[in-house]
Amino acid sequence: MALKKKTAARPSTAKASTLTASKPKTPAAKAKAPGALAAKKAAPRTKAPTKKPAAAKKPASRAAPGRPAANSVGMKLVSIPAGGFTMGSPATEKGRGTDEAQQRVSITRPFLIGRTVVTKGQWKAVMKTEPWKGQRCVVDGDDAPAVYVDWHDAVAFCRKLTVQERAGGWLEKGEHYRLPTEAEWEYACRAGTKTAWSFGADPRKLDDHAWYYGNTGDRKEAYAHLVGRKKPNPWGLCDMHGNVYEWCSDWYKSALGGGDDPQGPSTGTTKVLRGGGWGYDPARCRSADRNKNDPSFTDFSGGFRVVLAGE
Repeated sequence: MALKKKTAARPSTAKASTLTASKPKTPAAKAKAPGALAAKKAAPRTKAPTKKPAAAKKPASRAAPGRPAANSVGMKLVSIPAGGFTMGSPATEKGRGTDEAQQRVSITRPFLIGRTVVTKGQWKAVMKTEPWKGQRCVVDGDDAPAVYVDWHDAVAFCRKLTVQERAGGWLEKGEHYRLPTEAEWEYACRAGTKTAWSFGADPRKLDDHAWYYGNTGDRKEAYAHLVGRKKPNPWGLCDMHGNVYEWCSDWYKSALGGGDDPQGPSTGTTKVLRGGGWGYDPARCRSADRNKNDPSFTDFSGGFRVVLAGE
């Protein structure tokens, strides 16, 4: 399927417009009394406390911060703490777009986000469909990203997964799946870093962290690769750079929003995409890189990851 603003998988330097937790062990024995007290009558042995029944196992979503937990469809989630960061890129960053002017942002509530993008196996377990079937630039395997999914489909997946997991008793009251906001996405991608990529500022290291044109198209592997095969970012998230562009919940606006938990404009014509893709150059895979497309658009380099949040 042709892209809206470009048809080649390999991007130019211009901005692309494609879819683009155990109790401590009981001591083996009590310490022996000092020698001076040995002749004294031994104190009566203390009665062992009654063993309490094991506590009920908590849902995986209550995992300790930073520890992934698998949900009912095998999706691993990573806990992201609340905090603040500077969204966008400095004017000196190579490859930046004109829509990346920096804003100070606060993420006031912690949330859980998928360790990887949604995979084919996870999609099929929820939606019972295969939108990528018969399409070009697709690799086999349930661990491959679910591609050829538009924004509406991604939202529908989140809603259906929420219903499915509420029925199974996995979610707590008020918890639901949704797409990340653009601010949440960049905050999670940066993972406390301020450089062009979460691993630093040297694009030569991108090969260890991402699928991009340099290790896909140049090697005749023109497709989205199996998830989790590259090094994760400092918070344990995989494929935040490259592989597939990821839908966010926001309508696109050329100026980034700042402040507490920005949601983007209330209306618009295109939706935000983040992260870069397998057919793009390093600049398009930066933490601050922004992309957009019509919410009904799909192609081989577009997917999404989910957030599990409370009310």
